[in-house]
Amino acid sequence: MIYFGMPKIKMQNCCLGRGYQYPMNSRERVITTTNFKEPDKVPIDLNGTNCTALTYPAYSSLREYLGLEEDKKIDISDTMQGTVRSKEDILSLYEIDTRTIFLKDSLLIQNKFLPDGSFYDEFGARWKPVLYYYDCIERPLLNATSVNDLKKVKWEDTSDKTRIRGIREEARDLFENTQYCLVADIPAWGPFEGGCVFRGYDNFLMDLYSNVNFAQALLDKITEAALARWEILINEVGEYIQVAAQGDDVGMQNSTFTSPEMYRKFIKPLHKRIFDFIHSRSNAKVFLHTCGSVYDLIPDFIEVGVNILSPVQRGAAKMDIKTLKKEFGKNICFWGGGIDIQQQLPFYTPKQIEEEIKKTIEIMAPGGGFIFWPTHNIQADTTPDRIDSMFKSVIKYRNYKK
Repeated sequence: MIYFGMPKIKMQNCCLGRGYQYPMNSRERVITTTNFKEPDKVPIDLNGTNCTALTYPAYSSLREYLGLEEDKKIDISDTMQGTVRSKEDILSLYEIDTRTIFLKDSLLIQNKFLPDGSFYDEFGARWKPVLYYYDCIERPLLNATSVNDLKKVKWEDTSDKTRIRGIREEARDLFENTQYCLVADIPAWGPFEGGCVFRGYDNFLMDLYSNVNFAQALLDKITEAALARWEILINEVGEYIQVAAQGDDVGMQNSTFTSPEMYRKFIKPLHKRIFDFIHSRSNAKVFLHTCGSVYDLIPDFIEVGVNILSPVQRGAAKMDIKTLKKEFGKNICFWGGGIDIQQQLPFYTPKQIEEEIKKTIEIMAPGGGFIFWPTHNIQADTTPDRIDSMFKSVIKYRNYKK
């Protein structure tokens, strides 16, 4: 049972706590729940970020299952993950409350695929296709040993205006002519994940212990690169967005990658720099994407200004949603965790999916602070009837009782 105590809503700026009337529009709905108040319905995301999306095999099969026209120009939101920006017909069908704003691909990397299907990104890392995804097979700092080696990286030219072409106009149009929550999609590597990409996970984790000056210098450079992208993005769309998403995977299936103490020493101050910048330049809520078991770090995330945690990988160690809601549900919002994509969604029957989602909403929705999405992108192993059942189940049980 979901209980209701939300004042009536009538305006978009429901974050101000004024008098409002039901029903809410999507923007009001997300703002309300991220302020830990109960909206009229649990908000639903799809496409808000490239980590809350369908992968292209799942997307194509879903369109066919629904009898929708084939999407002959699939819009890939993240090449490495194979994620798709679903077309408006699917977003409308499933009552999605979010729309995405994102930096464009740089002309420096467009159409730069090699004969084997691999490509080099802006920083000189080479990515090769492996089934549905891309793995990094060349790392620009793999053999680096000193701070001077950082000069080998092709640090991005932030004067490249191709990244922001048209996004201010797109954001203004969505803000003024629709009622959706606008999410600034992840624009840059987070410091920890970036270090692992540039050096390789094994090398970088050892750097944090045995080559500290180099590790710190690399982290600082990655953070500066992220801040540079955030500056150009917020300069264009900061007045229009309600949520700003940054990714940095610091969790594994059974634990964090580093000890909490190491996170606090090296990564936490850099997260604070990024999140402080976003808060100082916009009214957007800060959304942190990090996979895995991050229970031990959630108090730190709250302390450095994270408003929203995603994707809430409930199958990882210590990530039980009842515990998370009880211990942190008044201080951080959960954007995800709706159903597990590893052990549940690909294997449950439609009836089991419905029952699981009903249970999840009963746990996560009271008091606000919950936006529905599963525990990560929906993969190729999930059949379209299960995806359809998931969204229809959310729609069925999303209403708060007045």
